[in-house]
Amino acid sequence: MDLNEGLALLLLPPVGWGVAAVWGALWGSFFNVCIYRIPLYESLTSPSSRCPHCGGAIAWYDNIPIVSWLLLRGRCRKCQAPISPRYILVELLTTVLTLLLYHRFVAEGPGPLGADLLRFIVYFYFTGTLVVLSGIDLDHQLLPDSITYPAIPLFFLLGRLVGDVPWVDAAVGLVAGYLMVRLISDGYYHLTGREGMGYGDGKLLSMVGALMGWRALPLTLLVASVAGLMVTVPVLLWQRHQQASAQRTSLRHVEVPFGPFLSLGAYLYVYILGGRDVETALFRLVGGLAGP
Repeated sequence: MDLNEGLALLLLPPVGWGVAAVWGALWGSFFNVCIYRIPLYESLTSPSSRCPHCGGAIAWYDNIPIVSWLLLRGRCRKCQAPISPRYILVELLTTVLTLLLYHRFVAEGPGPLGADLLRFIVYFYFTGTLVVLSGIDLDHQLLPDSITYPAIPLFFLLGRLVGDVPWVDAAVGLVAGYLMVRLISDGYYHLTGREGMGYGDGKLLSMVGALMGWRALPLTLLVASVAGLMVTVPVLLWQRHQQASAQRTSLRHVEVPFGPFLSLGAYLYVYILGGRDVETALFRLVGGLAGP
């Protein structure tokens, strides 16, 4: 067996499914570190993982993604303080998203293994960036420039390696993604005197356009808007119902992080249309819904 055959055996189904799951879980653990430390301007490498309650160092066997949280029942081994379920949720989410990308670009990849793996890796790190930004936005209502600014040119360049989108489309998408949000935000502010979408959302959308081209922007915004309404309106109505009538806040004045919804729209675009034309994607989608 030569090297190419060995790599194919390791990376293609059925073994490849396990490799992809472990890959996603390990990176999900690192994404948790990014979500927690980047907004606090802390190093991602030191100190090592510690309990946020007692400050005790977490041993490697208590830091195995997904498994350790379940074995410890979501508690620190030393002080027994609860560990947020967010950690296992991010690891599980990253694992599931990774397996979907593996299915889409490797297990059912149309090209040679090398090209399929390159596409998988680029879209995986794009997805990981979306996960980190979403987690930070949920916690702090912030999309850090320290992530978006370097990510925009990085994914523009990585997109050239993948070759799914012409560079002109990507360049237009890079600019248009930010301008779309900027125009919406400034227009809303001039009409109402209140801030609407943040400029961080524009930088996130610019990152999407830099990798996927300008054609990704309308669908990403549409999915984000619909998902945002479907999720946030019922939650906000329930929260408002729980408040005393004198303390109720108008829904128009409630701030909702929009980054996670933009990330959902971007991921769906990658999964459905990455490397495909619209006609092929619709044909596969309709065929899958119709069944055999």
